[in-house]
Amino acid sequence: MKEKILILCVVLCTALYGICATVSKLSETKDYEQYSQGLKLYKSKDFKAAYHHFGNISLLSPIKTPAMFRRARCSEQLGDIRGAEKNYSKLLFMYPYSELYVVSEYNLAMIKYQSNDKSAKKHFLHIIKYYPDTDYALASEYYLASMDLSSANKSHFYGRRMRLKRKAISHFIKYIKLSPDGRFAQPSIDNINQSGIVISYDDNLVIADSYYKRNLYAKAAEYYKHTLIKNSWAKYAKNEFKRGSNQFAKSLTETGLKSYSENVDRQDMYDAVDGYINLSDNKLFTINYLLKKYPQAECTDYLLFLKAQYSNENNKYSVYSELYNKYPNSNFSAEALYKVFLSNIFKKDYENALRLGQKHYSQFKTSDTTPAVLFWMGKIYEKQRNYPLAKSYYKNVIAKYPDSYYSYRAYSKLNNKDWFIDKTVKSKPIIFPCEDKKEREMISKLIELGDYDFVEELYKDNKFVQSWIAYKQGKPVYSVILAQEAMKDTFPKPDFTDVRWRLVYPLNYYSYVDKYKGELDPLLIMSVIREESHFSPDIKSPVGAVGLMQLMPATAQEIANANSLSVHLTNPQNNIHLGCLYFSKMKKSLRNNDAYAVMAYNGGWHSVNRWINTLSYDDTDEFIEKIPYPETQMYVKKVLRSFWSYSNIYN
Repeated sequence: MKEKILILCVVLCTALYGICATVSKLSETKDYEQYSQGLKLYKSKDFKAAYHHFGNISLLSPIKTPAMFRRARCSEQLGDIRGAEKNYSKLLFMYPYSELYVVSEYNLAMIKYQSNDKSAKKHFLHIIKYYPDTDYALASEYYLASMDLSSANKSHFYGRRMRLKRKAISHFIKYIKLSPDGRFAQPSIDNINQSGIVISYDDNLVIADSYYKRNLYAKAAEYYKHTLIKNSWAKYAKNEFKRGSNQFAKSLTETGLKSYSENVDRQDMYDAVDGYINLSDNKLFTINYLLKKYPQAECTDYLLFLKAQYSNENNKYSVYSELYNKYPNSNFSAEALYKVFLSNIFKKDYENALRLGQKHYSQFKTSDTTPAVLFWMGKIYEKQRNYPLAKSYYKNVIAKYPDSYYSYRAYSKLNNKDWFIDKTVKSKPIIFPCEDKKEREMISKLIELGDYDFVEELYKDNKFVQSWIAYKQGKPVYSVILAQEAMKDTFPKPDFTDVRWRLVYPLNYYSYVDKYKGELDPLLIMSVIREESHFSPDIKSPVGAVGLMQLMPATAQEIANANSLSVHLTNPQNNIHLGCLYFSKMKKSLRNNDAYAVMAYNGGWHSVNRWINTLSYDDTDEFIEKIPYPETQMYVKKVLRSFWSYSNIYN
């Protein structure tokens, strides 16, 4: 009897579960239909009908919060201020941890601000305190300042009026400082000027920097005049170089280097020095002049770094050595020590090279040159047949610097694959870059329903999401640049299986690459396209190169004539077809070597052929480090780094 009751209970529970699941599914389908219809009505400006549809979304629906947000927006559009306040307040109360919280509070604050409701102030202050790194916090600074200025103008008491004006100015200045080229920068400056308050030297400097940032150099000069030269000379000099007031800018730079180099931002000082040096026909002479005249300046290390770059091969390494020995903790010390380390390898002085490499790694674990040092130390130990130690260095490069050019070279050494890996490509979709499954499902559904505007606003401070939206909207260049910037700021780097890598290295136009690759590695061609144009089919370089693979028209015509093809360089298919043929020609004429072909694609066939025959090198790794054109050397490393990343993501 008990067994029969148990079986009956199980059957009933299963049936009930099925019924609930069916009801839930039907409810979910109905919710999506309601949202979709509401969105169409919203876009057609039928806000009253849209309001009704958004209100029909069930309470437990994953798109309830965006529906409530849309409903509040409908109220705003209809002029129902009280209804908008009610909907925003309800959302804040019910979903305090929602991604929509800050934008909802900001919108609520703006409604109150426009209604002259003083309670807007508490919302602006709350946003600044709890969401300080958002654009909403920046805008809140501006509106708080506007409220204080309005109160000041209404006050009949001089003391209170002045106090409120100064408080307003502090908010305006903070906004300008944090967002010098923001939408409220000029209104903030105008309000400060109209306040009648005399601002400080430091505040003048903030305003001058805002004008400089917006390329308004004459306006900037008006404010730089009212700053303390000891604090502003470098920025002031940069501005005057931009204006063409070169003699005055040079005078400012010399005054600053003589007496005030410790008072200014290092990068501003370096920029001023660059402006000074760039006026000279003999840059090395000018650098030596500044080193001799201002030996105590805080930028002496930078001047030595520049001197090394402009010196000939016989002298540059001694200058790098001087730089590191005199300034071991300088911003340029890691690069200088790496160059000296590399010169010892070229001289086959491996004992000294290992000593310098160990010193570099112990002091500069996070510098740009560290993966290169670790890779070359591995190569030294490999030359000395200390294979276990060599392998440990190669593995260290891959583990700590996974997306670097030297990680690729370390992998090749570990696996005896020399330069190029596997030509198999496994296409993978670009999906919403969020780890939270529930959140990803909600956003995916909103995108499926066509609500791009909402997602863009919701994630306006997330570059990966903005990249994804740009990709979905057919803006490949903007998408890649945003994702690249975001990944650069991400530490530690995620595994290559992470979907965000696909935004950094997308397979745009891959079908054409696959069609015309011939014997070439398709991912290598993808890497060339990415580094040449960031997938912009219409781009034209200052020297006249056109399209995805940046072909010169004359070169393209020559290739086209030889293969009975037409030339339409802004057409992606035609550009990639001609680019693959040109790359293949470079490769065949340079010992069938892919790395040489990449070099030639940037530096020219004749240059690469000359380097092959005149440079002294043991292998291609050393050859790349000795390329005399810095631009070509950097280009090769960027393309091969992209190739390594593409191979890990899609191979």
